[in-house]
Amino acid sequence: MDGVLVASEKTWIETESQFLVNIFGQEISEKIGDTVGMSVGDIYKKAVTFGAKFDKSEYDRLCLEAATRVYSKCPISDGVDELVAYLLSKDWILALLSSSPMMWIEQVVSRLSWRDKLSTILSLDDHPTFPVKPAPDGYTFLIKKFGAQVMDCVALEDSNPGIASAKSAGLFTIAYREHLPIGYMQMGADVVAENMKDVISILVSRSHKKALR
Repeated sequence: MDGVLVASEKTWIETESQFLVNIFGQEISEKIGDTVGMSVGDIYKKAVTFGAKFDKSEYDRLCLEAATRVYSKCPISDGVDELVAYLLSKDWILALLSSSPMMWIEQVVSRLSWRDKLSTILSLDDHPTFPVKPAPDGYTFLIKKFGAQVMDCVALEDSNPGIASAKSAGLFTIAYREHLPIGYMQMGADVVAENMKDVISILVSRSHKKALR
């Protein structure tokens, strides 16, 4: 979701640049470092390892308030409707896998005209039995749920934890770049897409290659 369906990563930086500093202080925030692709739970755990003593329930409350501000402002990615229309025309099953809490996901999904076309929405934050990305468990669960063959599955991810998660599960993985912070280097994906038009072109090319086998 974040950085793929919506331009949330940039909006978090622009809107909430001091969010972690205000909660944990400058020193701990600097030690936490890059948070792209990290769940809010993992950010908190990492802060605790560096000595943070902030109340978890208050942290969750502040995160929800900040998320509400961010998701009310961040735009839906240009071309995502066209991508979904293409996928549905080819009988793809659509699933949303995110490290964000379900309450955050619902703020975005409610804005999608095709939300009822999502076969499954899986929040890793709301399912503590699943380790978060970069662990492959979420993707592995979805593959089994749909009875799919892993070679027929494609993941669209922007962060390195997400890319590692999808690749560990064996999926063909597209690294999506449009909304990434300047200087963020993606690693390990099969191919890179700058925007949704690129994603469609990659999928069309991939389907043609499979048809020729």
